[in-house]
Amino acid sequence: MLNFKDIKVIEYPNIPIITEFAGEDLWRLKNLVVCPVQTNEGVFTFTMQPGFPTNMRSGSHWIDWIIPKFTGNNLYNLAILIHDFCYTLNKYGGHYLSRLLADTLLREMTRVSGTLNALQRAVMYRFLRMFGNSAYECPNTGEYAGAENFMHFRLDAK
Repeated sequence: MLNFKDIKVIEYPNIPIITEFAGEDLWRLKNLVVCPVQTNEGVFTFTMQPGFPTNMRSGSHWIDWIIPKFTGNNLYNLAILIHDFCYTLNKYGGHYLSRLLADTLLREMTRVSGTLNALQRAVMYRFLRMFGNSAYECPNTGEYAGAENFMHFRLDAK
């Protein structure tokens, strides 16, 4: 498991995300999403098949004005989707990335997206570090049951 604290995202492609509503605060991908994220440590490639479930940004709607669930910026939406991927258990019963790396990667990807300012990114990151463990440790049950069959990860390290 990787645990890079000083990872920097260089770039990632603006891949369209097409979802369908699947219940309160839940969507499912309708299209294949393959997103290589170039970092100073190598390329992280996230693959999500149609059917992958996501709640996009977790948490109460009262923080939507600070940290939105969706925006018109697809790069931001993709960053949120990839973070959901990182918090979902894989087919081996664990996670492809540590929670610290997942949270740091999200902060970096939102920086690159240009959607959140430095204060918003800091608030988002701090909330994740304080309250994200229960979501990270949550099993794939309910609407997330079987999610591990819709995801794949590859790291091409430097």
